[in-house]
Amino acid sequence: MRSRAVSTIVLLAATSGCGAGPVTTDAPTPFAAAAESAPAGFTAAECPAVVAGKPVTLKLVVPKGFVSASADPSNQSPDGRCSWRTPEERFLSVEVGEKESLADLNDELKQYKDIGGDDEVKDVTYDASTDTFGDQEGERLSWWSYSDGLPADCVHVQANGIRLFWQNPDDIDQRLDDLEVVLDSVELVRS
Repeated sequence: MRSRAVSTIVLLAATSGCGAGPVTTDAPTPFAAAAESAPAGFTAAECPAVVAGKPVTLKLVVPKGFVSASADPSNQSPDGRCSWRTPEERFLSVEVGEKESLADLNDELKQYKDIGGDDEVKDVTYDASTDTFGDQEGERLSWWSYSDGLPADCVHVQANGIRLFWQNPDDIDQRLDDLEVVLDSVELVRS
């Protein structure tokens, strides 16, 4: 039963952000990326969304080897939820329009902290008012998870109504430097 609960929490954390919680922003507002071009080893990507009835595009770079969850990269979810993964199960997702604070997810994760065995989480770290995308200040939540036999390092970053989730299997290099490049590349533009 606990296995399904943690899997559900991670799935919700990565995809939906369901539940009531503090509103972090009324609606995402456009902002520029901290980095202006895709560095070697990264590919430009986009995630279309609608904010306040107007089309916007979240632009970012993803490490080479990450493949869109959609068969056609131009056919990402128009609702502002997009994801990419690698064959070794590294995972990256973004969501435009998220309003729940990561503090709520932090509280949910605490019930699984150091329980031992499947569904365990460790090393939970929550930071508010920290650098996120471009010049945006926001939240960062990281933890180690053992769910359904898969140990993984997880990081959520959220600001200005945009949530990014990074998951890396525990048995391969975490490559947080790649995550930082991705964060520096995130920008929201009107379409």
